[in-house]
Amino acid sequence: RWEARSLQQHLKDVKNQAMYCVVHGGIDVALRTKSVEYLTSLPFDGYAIGGSLGNGRAELKELLSWMMPLFDKDGRRDKPRHLLGIGDEESVRNAVTMGLDTMDSCYPTRLGRHGTLLTRQGLLRIKRGSNARSFGVKICKECNCSTCQRYDRAYLCHLFKANEPLGVMLATQHNLTFMSDLMAEL
Repeated sequence: RWEARSLQQHLKDVKNQAMYCVVHGGIDVALRTKSVEYLTSLPFDGYAIGGSLGNGRAELKELLSWMMPLFDKDGRRDKPRHLLGIGDEESVRNAVTMGLDTMDSCYPTRLGRHGTLLTRQGLLRIKRGSNARSFGVKICKECNCSTCQRYDRAYLCHLFKANEPLGVMLATQHNLTFMSDLMAEL
């Protein structure tokens, strides 16, 4: 009911803003279905899937496999579908292939803040000693971000070891570019 009241208030003065409903219900099929049926009957601009998404990638994938078809009927396909709070590469790939349009996540920035970079070869933990002497070795050969074009692994390792904020900024910039490139591929 709170979502319907929020929508009613929003519709009084839209101000060029979209409002999405948030489908809840945990991993319970009946609760999620009831939530989808009710919320999609209201004039929201899009649909978000939130709440408990299961315990791990397998449960999330299972949840999306039976829930996403609910968004394909009765003109619901015309509105964007958003998944709240996921962001690792496998979950993003699964979500996009199942029909989700957007996701939000702190995953790439959190990894960057802690010295982990996303690469085509997997996670790169830049603070490891093996990177300290990786002069001239790109972070990710396939990446065209300014971090990868200008700096090597040894320099980023040094920045993190010296607690220089620039290291966090460069790692985060790289990770965001990686995720953007991933989405462009999908």
